[in-house]
Order: sequence, then structure tokens, then C-alpha cells
Amino acid sequence: MAIASRRITRKQLRQPDWLHTTTEQALEFYGGNRVVVLTGAVVLILLMLGVWALQAFKQSQDNQAVQEFNRAINLYQTEKYREAVAAFQKAGAYRWSHYALLAHLYEANSYLEINDSDKAITAAERFIAGTSSDSLYRQMGLLALASAEEQKNQCRQAVEHYSQAAMNKAAFRERAIMGKGRCSEQLGDTKGALAAYKEYLQDNPDSPIAIHIAELEAKTGGQAVGK
Repeated sequence: MAIASRRITRKQLRQPDWLHTTTEQALEFYGGNRVVVLTGAVVLILLMLGVWALQAFKQSQDNQAVQEFNRAINLYQTEKYREAVAAFQKAGAYRWSHYALLAHLYEANSYLEINDSDKAITAAERFIAGTSSDSLYRQMGLLALASAEEQKNQCRQAVEHYSQAAMNKAAFRERAIMGKGRCSEQLGDTKGALAAYKEYLQDNPDSPIAIHIAELEAKTGGQAVGK
């Protein structure tokens, strides 16, 4: 069955089309609001330029941070820790780069290697402040902080931070548990030390720490290992 074509009347032909009408309305609006339209256009352009400039600045910061960070890592790996500290501080100055955060962690570890506990604590706290809770980075920062506190014989604070690190199920949990056990033992908290060592032994049944557990239990008249 053929479809009948729709007939366009002369009246319809004389009527302005949608595009023509819309264009006229836009021109009329522009004519009556020229200042507002131009101001809006300028603001939009400035915003776009601002976003572009910020992105370019961040990229520049990241590129420079990478260079400083790589140089610092090379110094750290060759055990030139004092020079590494200065290099990590330069990398950390590029705060828009994610390498700046890592630089604070390695700065703390470098200070630990030269036994500068106070500066290690400061660097570790700066690193922790930039990490999210329950992340691997948070755990690493807590370990660096606790290690510095242990090095400074601030064992109560160290036990607290080792405990926080051990609550995280990330890669360095066992190291945190052992640190908690060591510091608890130094504080004379044999019960706390045994609890930590036994927790470690559960995942590492062949560890020689079992011998130390038996020695501690023998001194305190405690129960045998495994009970």
C-alpha cells in the first residue's frame, strides 16, 4: 500500500523555520544582554585556562619530583643516608606530586639508619598524616614511627603504634607483631610479650621464636607453648 505524501501548504512555507526563529531569538538576547554574555564568556575562558595551568603545574611538579626521588633512592640504596635525607627533602618539597609523600617515608627511614630518632619521628608523622586509614602506606608509616620510638627507648608509644600497625592486615603485619612483643618485653610486660610472640608463631610455626616463648614461660612459671 502506497504511503501518501504530506502536502505542505503555502501558509506553512511562509512560516519561519525553527532554526531561523531560534537564531533570531539568540541575536535579540545577545543584543539586549551583551555585557552579561561577554562577561560569562570571559569567565568561562579564564576558568578553562586556570584548569589547564593547574594541570600543567602539577605535571611539572611531578616530573621534577621523580628526578629528585630517583636520585635520593640511589643514595639510600648505596647507604649514603645523610645525602639521601637532603635529596628526599627536595623531593618532598614538590607537594603536588605523589612522590612527595613517599619521600617523607624514606626520609624517616634514612634518619633511622643514622640513629636520629627525633627527626625520624617527625618525618614519619608527616608521612602518616598524608595516608588513609587501613592502607599499606599507613601501616608502613606506623612501623617507621614505632621503630623510631623504640630506637629512642619510648617503648610505651612504640607498643601503641606497633599495635595499630598490627591491626592492619597488610603486608607488614607480622613485623608489627614482633615489634609489639619486643617493646612489651622491654617494658617488663611479659604477658603482653608472650601474647604477641604466640600470635606471630601461629602463622610461623617453625620460627625460632618458639624457643624464646618457652624461656619466658619457664621464667614466669607459665604454661607450655601451644596451650
